[in-house]
Amino acid sequence: MHFSTLRSVTVALRRPVALPLVLAVTLVAAGCGSSDDAEFVDGYNAAVAPLSTTMSDLSSAPAGNPKAASKSLVQVADGLDAIRADLAALDPPEDAADEFDRMLGALAKGTEQIRTMAGAAKDGDLKQLTKATANFSATGTDLVTIEQELRTVLEN
Repeated sequence: MHFSTLRSVTVALRRPVALPLVLAVTLVAAGCGSSDDAEFVDGYNAAVAPLSTTMSDLSSAPAGNPKAASKSLVQVADGLDAIRADLAALDPPEDAADEFDRMLGALAKGTEQIRTMAGAAKDGDLKQLTKATANFSATGTDLVTIEQELRTVLEN
């Protein structure tokens, strides 16, 4: 791998693309209409509690080492899979079920995109890494929108 490719892979991995995902999955409102809503929010918050640790693992990936960055991305994806499984075990309020299902789908999509980023980083494939990073960023933006819709339903 040439130095410029290695540097580009590292720079692409350092972009704050994970921020929308972190924000989206950790901002469900505490103010809810019923005890069922409150129970759901408590379960939701417990399920996403490991998220900040999971995402900080990504930022601690060694600079300049695509294989280590790839391993870190796989660990983040594994952590997101576990968080998604915990979320999927929750029973959302009926009026929030559609938004919650869309959120789970977007989270699964984002996790798969992280796995694609990991493979591209490991292979030194800057083109694929750039594409996967852009896709992940777009999914994160979608996730923020879905979370806002979920919050609105739970607050009303």
